[in-house]
Amino acid sequence: MSKIGKLVAEWNTLDVIQSQVEWLKENGGNEGLTDDQLFKIASEDPDLIDYNYDCLCDYLTELMAKNKHGGWVAEVRNFGWRSLNGHKYFQAMTGKSLLQAVLPRTECTFKVYRYGKGFAINNAHHDSPSWTEWYYIEPKSHMKQWAA
Repeated sequence: MSKIGKLVAEWNTLDVIQSQVEWLKENGGNEGLTDDQLFKIASEDPDLIDYNYDCLCDYLTELMAKNKHGGWVAEVRNFGWRSLNGHKYFQAMTGKSLLQAVLPRTECTFKVYRYGKGFAINNAHHDSPSWTEWYYIEPKSHMKQWAA
């Protein structure tokens, strides 16, 4: 396996909300409100999470552009509460479709790193809260051992 490279993106819903709280403090019109009240305002913003997630996915799409055919293979290590391992072939032309293809369908907190010509994702969620779940994702043409 290639060496894991630099951090390129990360997702943490709590961090998104906390950043919005800081923005609300700094941009006036919220004098006299407590941090808890500002947190409630930020967490109830229907567009805040979607907008930030879409921005992250758009950035991943830019990073994926070199893979013109959109074929990927992902290897997972320590998936879920049973710590399963496995792999999957899939097509993805966007960051959103790449994340949807590999991450579990639950609230996830993750960090995306460069990994060879692809990505390594370190993920945490309710069934794997200790950051032991890893996804190693590379363009299919670069995974010779599983070439079809």
